[in-house]
Amino acid sequence: MPKTAVRKASRTRNPAKAHADAREQDTKRSAPKKAIAGNLQSESKRGSLALAAKSKRAPKSRMKKAAARTAGESAARVPVNEIVEQWQRERPDLDPAPMRLFGVLAQAHLLTTPYINRVIAKHGLVRGTFDVLSALRRAGPPFSLTPKQLAESLMLSGAGMTSRLDRLESLRLVARLPEPNDRRSLKIQLTQKGVKLIDEVIPQIVDAQWQLVSSLGSNETAVLIDLLRRLTETLFASIDPGDID
Repeated sequence: MPKTAVRKASRTRNPAKAHADAREQDTKRSAPKKAIAGNLQSESKRGSLALAAKSKRAPKSRMKKAAARTAGESAARVPVNEIVEQWQRERPDLDPAPMRLFGVLAQAHLLTTPYINRVIAKHGLVRGTFDVLSALRRAGPPFSLTPKQLAESLMLSGAGMTSRLDRLESLRLVARLPEPNDRRSLKIQLTQKGVKLIDEVIPQIVDAQWQLVSSLGSNETAVLIDLLRRLTETLFASIDPGDID
């Protein structure tokens, strides 16, 4: 009998063995694919766990800042009249009329911040750090002040000033220098980079502010400034400067 016929007959007589051999070959071919799929699934799971852990480790300060920013934005959207009406409803024994003034002032300040931040964001600044650079620049050469002078100029606490200075120093816009007459004291000075930046940005800020008050006109703007100046003088006279945070 020819050999081919013998092999054919052998396969015909052992169908179970042939089926087992075929299954073994399929298993060998599919093993690499299953391994790859398993690795991908494991990597995806590890990535998800790492992301969740990273979220849990998010700095509390960042979360607090985000919450404060959200709260500020929400407050800016609430109409002042609505706030006053709510107090009139809840406490009809009180006259909340002054709340309109202080509410409008607070909202005006909140709502100008996005305009300022839009101009300076590309420089890695926000309104708070810009205010520090501005205070140093308008002080004149050599563009330096003590931390206490800066805090008083911007009506900030020492802690609030320190965080701003840390940020500006990391951007190499200011430098902390020893005070020649007092080794325990420091002076904050604009670097050349800081002077160049503030001189570039301040015209854009002034232009944005002009746009914001353009709807009032020069006469109404002057009247408003005079009224607010008088109010500010009254407030300063009635508080202890040390209470300003």
